[in-house]
Amino acid sequence: MASVTYDGRSFMLDGRRIWLVSGAINYARTPRDLWAQRIHAAKRAGLNTVETPVVWARHEPRPGQFDFKGDNDLRHFIQLIAQAGLWCILRPGPYIGAAWDFGGLPPWLTSVKAIRLRVSNGPFLEACSRYLTAVSEQVRDLQATGPKGGPLLLIQNESQWTCGDDPQGQAYLGEINRYLRESGLGVPTINGNNLWQGVEGEIDCWTGSGDMLSTLRQLATVRPEQPRLVIEQIVGAPSTWGTPAAPPTGAAEVERRLAEVLAAGGQFNIAPFHGGTSFGFSGGRLPEHESGFVTASHDHGAPLSEAGLPAPSLPAVRRLCTFASRFARVLSNLDPAYRPVVIAPADPAPEDDARPRAKRESAAPGPTVIHTSGSQGGVAFIFNPAAEAERPKGAPADHVTLLLPDGTPLPVDITGQAVTWCLFDALIGARARLDYCNLSPFAAVGRTLILFGPPGADGRLSVNGSPLAIPVPAEGKPPATLEHESLTLIIATADHLETIQAADDAVYLGASDLTASGQPIAAGIRTCTRIDAEGKTTHVPVVHPPPHKRAEGRLALSEWAAAPMGDYCDGTSPRFASIDGPADLASLGSPYGYGWYRIRLKSPPSGKVRLAFPSAGDRLLVYLDGEPAGVIGRGPGAEGELHPTFAKGPRTLVMLADNLGRLSGGNSLGESKGLFGPFYEVKALRPGKPILKTGEPVPILSFRSPIWEVNPGDLTLHDRITWTLAHRRKTPVLLTIGPSPVRALLMLNGKPFAILERHTTERHVLLPDQLKAGVNLIQAALFPEAASADLKDVLHTLGATTTLDECTADLASKAEWAFAKWEPPRAAAFARGKGAGRAISGCPSWWSATFPPADRSRPLFFDAAGLSKGQLYLNGRHICRYFVATADGKPVPPQTLYYLPAPWVSDEADNQVLIFDEHGAGPARTRLVYDAPRGLAPEDR
Repeated sequence: MASVTYDGRSFMLDGRRIWLVSGAINYARTPRDLWAQRIHAAKRAGLNTVETPVVWARHEPRPGQFDFKGDNDLRHFIQLIAQAGLWCILRPGPYIGAAWDFGGLPPWLTSVKAIRLRVSNGPFLEACSRYLTAVSEQVRDLQATGPKGGPLLLIQNESQWTCGDDPQGQAYLGEINRYLRESGLGVPTINGNNLWQGVEGEIDCWTGSGDMLSTLRQLATVRPEQPRLVIEQIVGAPSTWGTPAAPPTGAAEVERRLAEVLAAGGQFNIAPFHGGTSFGFSGGRLPEHESGFVTASHDHGAPLSEAGLPAPSLPAVRRLCTFASRFARVLSNLDPAYRPVVIAPADPAPEDDARPRAKRESAAPGPTVIHTSGSQGGVAFIFNPAAEAERPKGAPADHVTLLLPDGTPLPVDITGQAVTWCLFDALIGARARLDYCNLSPFAAVGRTLILFGPPGADGRLSVNGSPLAIPVPAEGKPPATLEHESLTLIIATADHLETIQAADDAVYLGASDLTASGQPIAAGIRTCTRIDAEGKTTHVPVVHPPPHKRAEGRLALSEWAAAPMGDYCDGTSPRFASIDGPADLASLGSPYGYGWYRIRLKSPPSGKVRLAFPSAGDRLLVYLDGEPAGVIGRGPGAEGELHPTFAKGPRTLVMLADNLGRLSGGNSLGESKGLFGPFYEVKALRPGKPILKTGEPVPILSFRSPIWEVNPGDLTLHDRITWTLAHRRKTPVLLTIGPSPVRALLMLNGKPFAILERHTTERHVLLPDQLKAGVNLIQAALFPEAASADLKDVLHTLGATTTLDECTADLASKAEWAFAKWEPPRAAAFARGKGAGRAISGCPSWWSATFPPADRSRPLFFDAAGLSKGQLYLNGRHICRYFVATADGKPVPPQTLYYLPAPWVSDEADNQVLIFDEHGAGPARTRLVYDAPRGLAPEDR
């Protein structure tokens, strides 16, 4: 059987060097019927590897019950990768992060007695072992080391375990690694912990986006025996509800960042290459973010959009990745010890630059050259920051002149190119050595070499000692083809590469793409030019893209039918069943989505009261005697407390509890959802403004371990932000603190009781047995990173955002509780009539409509205009959450368009759309839209 090994240069399969050019495709965020298309798109973008995480929650929805069928068929996904001729990197976790609900862990873990997550804990490890064994049974024979030589090349152990507690890290990660080995997974294991933790024998990989040249040079110094792999080369961030979408990273910036990795002798995994959709309730909540609930679109600004369309960065990614995979022999043999002193690419002027600010900002950094060399040739990467600036008409071309080892000057035209790469002393085909070239290589197929540069540039190269000067075609001219020293040269511009396709055995000129079977695709022509590996030219027929069945840009929806949930809001539904008291949604059989709580108060306080719900997550839609009373919790449109007016006598509170997504990472993983504890009538306390006091530093990990990005021996600062509380009554006190710009240990009378995270609001109930009958000190003992912060600003921020309230009455303790699961109504509950599609004021409602057979060759989106917040279904499949407006109609960015995957749309029969809108907003303005490039907002179309 084959063996996978590695050294400081690259990975090797039976001694043959492999250079990984990878992109992430999360199969769980893409329908099964689209897997092959997305993988093929990755191959056509120049990738030779696909990385994918395995979502434990998808495969073990209940303890011991595994599902690897349909959209969960992990084995089939990896087999498709093999059929495409690509390698696979598998991330089975058990924790994956990935902005997934609970980081991919199954919610039932939180109900396991005495469990602790992501540590060496018996109940957790037992569950991990069972899960990893099940995964291994699906994929172990697909390993590159297997008898049939499969695509599975690397396995990642966990993800971002970034605590310096070595005993804890070794015990936990070591056990996970052992489970992987004992289950039959024998290919090398990697980690993505940025050197915080690693198990002996693992390859330490990196996660990040910028400054990769510097980072990977340092990695080569501390891990000289390992290849350098950026396992998450981040190209964008998840979008969150209520926050305008960040503009996608520009194509030039993406290309520059990837080129920095190559210039440092590193390999990369683009995260993500295709982001996909967080279907159903799978989207999580980002840590260290006040709201942080991720949108349904997981596009991330990826090179391949959510709908599988080329994004603006794809041409640049394709140029660089095709070069990296086609010239793997050169890159995998680079000398890792050869790291010449260079100017850092796009290095800005230092902050202490004495020039006036305007001059500093107008003076763009000049080009930077990074030279790498090895036994199979060398590459000079030229980074050109000026390419990202607007270029005036008639401006002269940008040039640099490289000085070759023999003293020969080599002028290079870098006009308009963020990165140019020049190849030296590289073997092309069997007999031709490219001595030098001032154009960028795109691909080599046998003795055919494709080079590109700026339009009209003066191209120069030498093959087997024979120099040649050839101009790059001007704008509007076709690529040039010529013979030189047994090579067929294709000289092109970057724009030409859109219609130049390199297959394994030939190059096609005039084709926009290739089918999975290798046939050229083009519109408007019958044939294209094929140049085979020997340089022979023929004309071959092309495959035309499928014609659109419909010319219009939208489909008509039928009349809407409504099913209001009024009997749930007033508590009269027979679906309510008694429960003993507050309980989290998962324990009530609703691990995802919503649940209805009915609370009958026998004798609540009369008049207007303040109610606080410290034991609730994430949002509660509250109804008092059947009427809307407010939204409590996190996210747009929600308040921190409720101010109802109670008349005398019994009252009924109904709450639709919304689990908007569990934390996908951070120190508070596994939080409860729903209404799982008391709620109180509260009265404000006035402790006065906080002050800075000094105290003995506290070892942070003595409170709890792991805490991410904390090392053993790390102490809190002497400075503590301090509130003095005089409380002589035996009642609880509610502390609401944050958002905080820094992390801290929260302390009560000298004892830590919680972690204050960055950028989030924390609520903690201080019970009477924790408080002293007199003066109490509540303190935030700052983490060491706060030493660089302005403590006056921190003091001011926390002083302005922190409140203390006395919990004067526990209204939950003497109430009658009932619960009803949230579920779609029966078809008979829907009614049509006058005004169909109009809002049903304040009452959560289901809506149903149909639309005719659709053109599945075009991406289709649902425009949720006029709705508020809720769920979207198509033909019985749960598409996703939507959130476009608050209860009072205030717009919520960034997403109004929701992708309807083609395999789930019928092109032969009517399609059903089902909507649940939390606030009863009507769907009269909704519509179906073809061809939106990214599913965010209409202005992005």
